[in-house]
Order: sequence, then C-alpha cells, then structure tokens
Amino acid sequence: MALTLTPLADNLGIEATGIDLSAPITNEDMNALRDAVHENLVLVVRDQDLTPAQYLDAMSLFGDLMDQHLTELLMPEHPKIAVLDSRRAKRVLDGEIVPIGAKDWHTDHTNHARPPKMTALYAVQLPSTGGDTGFANMQAAYAGLPQDEQDRLAPMITVNVIEQDTEYVNDSTRSALTAEPQRHPFIRTHPETGKKAIYVHPGKLAHMDGMSPDESQTFINDLLSRTITPEITYRHKWRPGDLVLWDNRATLHLAHRDYDVKEGRVMHRVILQGEVPF
Repeated sequence: MALTLTPLADNLGIEATGIDLSAPITNEDMNALRDAVHENLVLVVRDQDLTPAQYLDAMSLFGDLMDQHLTELLMPEHPKIAVLDSRRAKRVLDGEIVPIGAKDWHTDHTNHARPPKMTALYAVQLPSTGGDTGFANMQAAYAGLPQDEQDRLAPMITVNVIEQDTEYVNDSTRSALTAEPQRHPFIRTHPETGKKAIYVHPGKLAHMDGMSPDESQTFINDLLSRTITPEITYRHKWRPGDLVLWDNRATLHLAHRDYDVKEGRVMHRVILQGEVPF
C-alpha cells in the first residue's frame, strides 16, 4: 500500500488512506502524517483495525500520551484510553439521555496547565445514522477578523475550571483539578507554525479576565457565532475503522447528538500532552 493524502475541505481536514497503523511505518510516511496534521489540523486515517495496545503505540508516534481526567470512563487494561460509549451516558435532561461529549464548540481540557495538544478518536461502533463531529479552523477564524479587532483580542486571558456537573470524574480527581484555576491566552500561538488562533472552551470558562461570568459567555457566544462559518469548518461523517486526530491548539470541535444513544456510538479516545499555551 502507498500512503495517499487527500484534502477534505478548503480550510482544514485531510484524509489518509493506504496506511496501516497497526504495523511499523516508514519514517517518510510518519513525517508525512505529522506534517499533514500541522498543515491541515484534522487528520482522518481510514480503514484501521487496531487493538487498544496498537492504538496507543500509533498515537505515541505523534507525541506523549496524557492521562485523562474522565476517570469513570477509562479502559481498565489501558487507562490512557477513555471509552466513550453512548450506552453508558448518565445524564438525563427533560427525559432525554444526554450523550457523552460537549455539543458546543470547544477545545479540550483548558482546565489543565498544559492542555492536550491533540485528541484522537477511534471509531469502534457507530449508530445507524448521525453522530458526526464538526471541526472549525480557529486560525482562519482569527485571521478573518479586522485588524483592530485582532488587536483587541490578542492580550485577553481566559480563566478556566473543570465543570462542576461532570459525571465522569471521581471526587479526588475533581478536587485536584479545581485547586487552582488555569489562566490561558485567548489568542494562542501555535508552537510549530507560529500561527495564532482563538483558543477557548466555553464550558470550562469561569470568566474572561476583567469580565463577569455572564459578560464572558455573552462575549464568547457572539464572537464564535460571527467567526465559525461554513467556509472554515469540516463535518466528519464517521465510518467504521476511522481514526481522527486533531490539533486542539488551532481548532474547535463539537459532537452532533442526532443519533439513537441506545444503538451504541463507541469511540476510543486518547489525548497527547501539550505545552503551556502562549
């Protein structure tokens, strides 16, 4: 097989075929995959058949594996993997089961001092319809703003905490993560490319520095509604065996909940250790 890389959308997303991550791969192919993530921000590797150990080995080629704070979802034999199984969803809202995963645009785990640089999902089981994942290029979102607005946003700081209603975190982990709010730049510089991106998780945002919580959410909602347009997004329709890896430092993502949770949407999730944002 020969590695083939095909763009998925104009502003982000690239598909890799002809590669088997369960087997050793050449340095040339590995460098091509790493470059593909940095340049396209979302990498979709098709047609994989991975054991948990093989999955972890493959992801370690992209960076150091990171512990996950979703303690109630960790795979016992491989605790670096969180099992996101819609059939295990705990929350019920207005009589409806709420699937695991944020339904709003966000980057992952801004409540950490060194949030994950990348997140990977591996499709183990899929519902008969729905359950797509959306991605937005927040470098393009920031670059598309007028210069005066970029200048106003550039010095802003977010103050981040873990949500109090997270059902999948045990008490000791929650206590450790809430000990100190984390302050991050709202406009983040990518350490590999130098490009700047809007960087935020509204659900973990306690407030913007200098704003009240309500003012902060109104500000964020307005900005994201103006900047996340179809031109800078990619909606991934999952296939069995898809492995999707994305750059949290430059993208936001959301989970579409338009599926029957009882059918079972099962994803194996891995995160990679990131840097202190700057």
